[in-house]
Amino acid sequence: MSEDKVKTNYRGSEITRELIFQQISERYGAESAKQYDPYSNCRTFRDWRSLGYVVKKGEKSLRSITIVEKKNDQGVVIKKYPKTIHLFYYPQVEKLSSN
Repeated sequence: MSEDKVKTNYRGSEITRELIFQQISERYGAESAKQYDPYSNCRTFRDWRSLGYVVKKGEKSLRSITIVEKKNDQGVVIKKYPKTIHLFYYPQVEKLSSN
């Protein structure tokens, strides 16, 4: 999968990395989890789609939580709230056919 070298929006959260790593281990085993790279091979539905991939039928997302910050015009954080992020690991997707 050559497109997996395109960086994701992952910002380095150890909590997110560990949550997703554990879910991959449970679903696909420890060996598969060793291949997990949050910067390249675990993406949102929309990100995979933009790279020409589609989530395989019946696949369930991996879930993580991120903190969203709303800022005012001066860049001051005025509100923070949690948001669930749905991710898909590369074995859950396939290249769109070019029919």
